[in-house]
Amino acid sequence: MKLQNDGETGVKQPSTNADMVAEYLRMHPEFFEDFPEVLRDIEIRHRSGDAVILLERQVSALRDDNARMKVRFEQLLTLAKSNDDLIKRIHELALALMGGGSPEEIFGLLADRLAREFDADHVRTVIFSKPARTDLKSLPEFVGSEWSDRVLFTDVLSTKAPKCGGLTEAQILSLFPSDADATGSAVILPLSGKSWDGLLIIFSTDDARFHHDMGTDFLAYLGDIVSLIVDPWVV
Repeated sequence: MKLQNDGETGVKQPSTNADMVAEYLRMHPEFFEDFPEVLRDIEIRHRSGDAVILLERQVSALRDDNARMKVRFEQLLTLAKSNDDLIKRIHELALALMGGGSPEEIFGLLADRLAREFDADHVRTVIFSKPARTDLKSLPEFVGSEWSDRVLFTDVLSTKAPKCGGLTEAQILSLFPSDADATGSAVILPLSGKSWDGLLIIFSTDDARFHHDMGTDFLAYLGDIVSLIVDPWVV
């Protein structure tokens, strides 16, 4: 409320009657409960010239807020159910991987189970190092620290955080040359051990299968589990 000095008394007085009304309503919010007919009679004139009763506008605003809250609540419920399902699948996969007796079996389990559990078309593990045993050098997962296409995944390797969404044409060609012309979406999980790093990629030709809004906390746990299980087999 704007105030001005009274020259005789020195006391600041409201500058306009409108300010007095506004201040009174702020100090007495129960006014419209005591005089509801006033609220019904108040009109707000829009720039278009149409008059809208204040009560109707308030009710309309409340309806819009309730609709937005309902949509958000349903989204949270869907996300919670999805996360519960994901936790169960990761737990079952972890148990299966811990029973793997060799890198061949571990990588095979990863490819088979992840493709099935996540409804994916391709799964690939890439280890930027050498295997701990010479008889494992032929495994395609060990691409070595000098792999030329490593630069295509610098963002994931530098942040060490899972990434969901689309792959570039160069990334698809590098990882899945048999489907070089395909488009789709993927989950890229960074892997790391005592002296190595790598990637676990789950790819679907469905563009909407893995999207940017997906939660990645539980996917990060999967990456940690795979890293721990693979670590003993890497130099």
